[in-house]
Amino acid sequence: MTFEIVQVVQEISNAGGVETVAIELARVFGRNGLSNVVLASTVAENLEPSIRVERIVPWLARIPTRGLFRHIGRAIVVPLFTLAATRALARHRNAVVISHGDSLKGDVLIVHAVNAQSLAEKRAAGNWRWLLNPMHLWVGLRDRLMIGGLRYRAFVAVSERVTAELQRFYGVPASRIHVISNGIDLHRFHRDERAGRAIRQEFGIPEHARVLLFVGHEFSRKGLAHAVGALEKLGDDVWLLVVGSDNPAPYRKLAHQAQARLVFAGARSDMPALYSAADAFVLPTSYETFSLVCMEAMACAVPVFATPVGGIEDYLHDGINGFRIQMDADDIAARIHAAFADPVLMQRLQDGARATAQSYGWDQVGLKYIELLRQIDTAKRGAHRPALPLSAEV
Repeated sequence: MTFEIVQVVQEISNAGGVETVAIELARVFGRNGLSNVVLASTVAENLEPSIRVERIVPWLARIPTRGLFRHIGRAIVVPLFTLAATRALARHRNAVVISHGDSLKGDVLIVHAVNAQSLAEKRAAGNWRWLLNPMHLWVGLRDRLMIGGLRYRAFVAVSERVTAELQRFYGVPASRIHVISNGIDLHRFHRDERAGRAIRQEFGIPEHARVLLFVGHEFSRKGLAHAVGALEKLGDDVWLLVVGSDNPAPYRKLAHQAQARLVFAGARSDMPALYSAADAFVLPTSYETFSLVCMEAMACAVPVFATPVGGIEDYLHDGINGFRIQMDADDIAARIHAAFADPVLMQRLQDGARATAQSYGWDQVGLKYIELLRQIDTAKRGAHRPALPLSAEV
């Protein structure tokens, strides 16, 4: 029996983790012959025609949600889109609805991050700048309504850590939580030495230099300061390439001896090439739920040096595909120096990284979603059944 799938996400593109997940799910559904459409306001210009999109309040796409004033833009765009998309779902009453946090109702809510946990981490670290971000007020109210109000039949947690956070902060019953990790496009993300050399040439990085790669739009939460501190302690042949749209100025000031070896690339769409230019990926982040960028790096055979938070701890194993690090420049530098000094170890880490990514391909992950959606569709069609006759094992 066939059924329609509707995804709700404010932006569909390859610009970020949530947006990429929406695209990959649409592709998997299409490859499996399932009718599906995405409700979005911002749509990538290069989005393939096979992905059906129903644009909701498209004028919101003209308001910038990245860069220096991103918090103001998102404070306008996200609430307005959420309200408009929730209303638009009335046109798809018989569909199975997947929300990425951008509608107030639906059948499946994919929980990419638990904002309450993120704020708890910031408070514990003495970071109170988040109070200046108006988005947190909206997200707090939205999450209490969507998650605490149990307005979805099922909640997909992208890691076991997210499961625990959903139960601790919102009391979501275990029977409604389904752990399905994010996936990786193994066709797109693979090592391309030629593309990697072109990236090095673009930024003036010597061919034989060791390149650390950092990727993230929130430099503070992702721990860029610690990565820059580690760069200061490493040899003159080590460079740090930073990808993301945050303000680089405060971090340039942290680099004294290594200022010439710190490169800010800004926001980029050619991520496979950037990973291919790297020898190691570093992410001393304070909070994650899965960290798609770590998995993308592994798919390109780049060893990962990251803090074991959220979903990262599920797949990052010392000496196998990288190393777990602390949010400490000395620890990061010591780990990276030891790895770079051992060619046999580096080869093992590269091979292990690619092998790890192989088990997270989107075709495999997508089938888990399809099975869950089929169960929900069956439940919706059977009026005599309870609200959620679903197994927690998917």
